[in-house]
Amino acid sequence: MSRSCKAFRFLMVFSLLLCSVIFLVPAFADPLRIVKDQLGREVALPEKVERVVCLEHHALDIILELQAGETLVGVLQKWDKQLAGIDRIYPRLKELSMPGDLQSVNMEELLKLNPDVVIITHYAPEEMWKPIEKAGIPVILLSFYVADLEEASKLNPTLKDPDKAYTEGMKEAVLILGDVLGRKDQAEALVSFIEEKRALVAQHLAAISEDARVRCYMANPELHTYGTGKYTGVIMDRAGGRNVAAEIKGYQQVNMEQILLWDPEVIFVQARYVGLLDEIANSSSWQQTSAVRNGRVYLSPEYVKPWGHPCPESFALGELWMAKKLYPQQFEDVDLAAMVEEFYQTFYGVPYQGEH
Repeated sequence: MSRSCKAFRFLMVFSLLLCSVIFLVPAFADPLRIVKDQLGREVALPEKVERVVCLEHHALDIILELQAGETLVGVLQKWDKQLAGIDRIYPRLKELSMPGDLQSVNMEELLKLNPDVVIITHYAPEEMWKPIEKAGIPVILLSFYVADLEEASKLNPTLKDPDKAYTEGMKEAVLILGDVLGRKDQAEALVSFIEEKRALVAQHLAAISEDARVRCYMANPELHTYGTGKYTGVIMDRAGGRNVAAEIKGYQQVNMEQILLWDPEVIFVQARYVGLLDEIANSSSWQQTSAVRNGRVYLSPEYVKPWGHPCPESFALGELWMAKKLYPQQFEDVDLAAMVEEFYQTFYGVPYQGEH
């Protein structure tokens, strides 16, 4: 074969290969970026995230506060029980598919939604989220507190400094979601609002001594409550209270004998457990506590969320609401209703319609 023929054949093969590359690359190489989640995992995401499945209620709340609800194609089961009143803020939630919950997922239903990313809780088992990743779908795990890897994956972690862990962790989670969703400016504004209102609470409580702190108890169904390592203790501390259950770890069931020994001066009930109010009021055992005798049993509004893990409004509004309940005279000059309205209008984009 002549040298010219060989050269011609080489050019033909090279041209065909080049054309193949040109036509194939766009099909496989959408632009990617790396986002680190709260378990320290580097996750490759599309440049623009447009389809989100959120199987974690705190993250769902933040997505709506960043006004990114239009990206949702699927949410966790029982979102309505976890986030009381959230459907008033974003009615479209009722129309969305529910392919899983905090610790399980229906892969068949999930794949039908074709999500760009799935957001789940830090304590979800690997057998839940590994198959999602194997299917080629990015997974973001969020904890809302900062800890080493071993503790960051636990529902009831051991935290040396819970206040610092949740303060830094909430800020980190908000900024991660802002990055994932392309809402960085909104995320930074949310963080700034939180820091401003927390500083206001600290300023008003500066004169409260450690000995003067009010003894508080968080009542949950079937005598469950939150001890050390959970955000509930942090919100009480930030509000000038003291969690009487601090001697236990995490979320546990206690007994009435122990509650009577603690004798809380104030009892708080979460909005999602409103039925406990009647249970406490009609119980001869509960009536022996200082809180019931003195009429200091309070139902928290939906924006307080004094849960084991925090939400942004817990920091920005909940700590203020609780402090105002514990020390009304110190907060006479604070118009909480106006601040709640500002938060809802600024971040959710709707007026507040609940109770105070």
